[in-house]
Amino acid sequence: MSRLPEGLPPLDCHAHIAPDVTPAQIDALNGAVVFAVTRTPAEAHRAGRRADARLVWGSGVHPGVPEALDAFDLEQFRATLRHSCLIGEVGLDRRGNLERQRTVLAQILNAARDQPVLLSLHSTGRTGPLLDLLTDQPHPGMILHWFLGGPTERQRAIDLGAYFSVNAAMPDDILTSLPLACLLPETDFPASRRTTGAARPGHIDRLEQRLAQLHGVTPEHLRRRFWQNLRELTTRTHVLDRLPEHVADWALEA
Repeated sequence: MSRLPEGLPPLDCHAHIAPDVTPAQIDALNGAVVFAVTRTPAEAHRAGRRADARLVWGSGVHPGVPEALDAFDLEQFRATLRHSCLIGEVGLDRRGNLERQRTVLAQILNAARDQPVLLSLHSTGRTGPLLDLLTDQPHPGMILHWFLGGPTERQRAIDLGAYFSVNAAMPDDILTSLPLACLLPETDFPASRRTTGAARPGHIDRLEQRLAQLHGVTPEHLRRRFWQNLRELTTRTHVLDRLPEHVADWALEA
């Protein structure tokens, strides 16, 4: 197996990590850089107190978690954006009332308008309604997490300028239909560990090998491409300077 680019660690743009994670547990991630999304405002509040060299913490309101929707407060959410450059996990989910989820997400998108942030967006079972909302309220930092829309919906998302965080559990036809220049890696740990092959956040080995084979490139090229995509996305959204110092340096190095 060929050696990956020196100095570029594994990148995971959507995983769940408890906000009380210890330094020893972070060390066990083998140097990976992880975008750690949260599910509830309470989690986001605790995560907002942290400053970790390799973790980028998100401010999330998971649409499939009723207590997260219940606890959402727009002004408190706006306040989290002063210290966070990542909104996630937010979006729409097939579980629960669509109108309620849509109302919360519309407020989140309004708060994110003109803000230097990335948005990790969930769309399970409601890809069409999510794209409708993003068409009305677009943002340059949109990242569609584990997006399983059909061909028409995929093209709509590409036309909106969205990026896609993908994992090894996704079907080949979707992985090959998305532009390589718009892909970012994810594990969504701990979800679907058997099918993603991810033993921990940042464990993207299976994804790198599979995508490299599908796209006819080397794993070295693919990892560098991921970091280049992150650089392009964070540059256009003015997020690059808000990333932890070493994370920004790796993006610039790619």
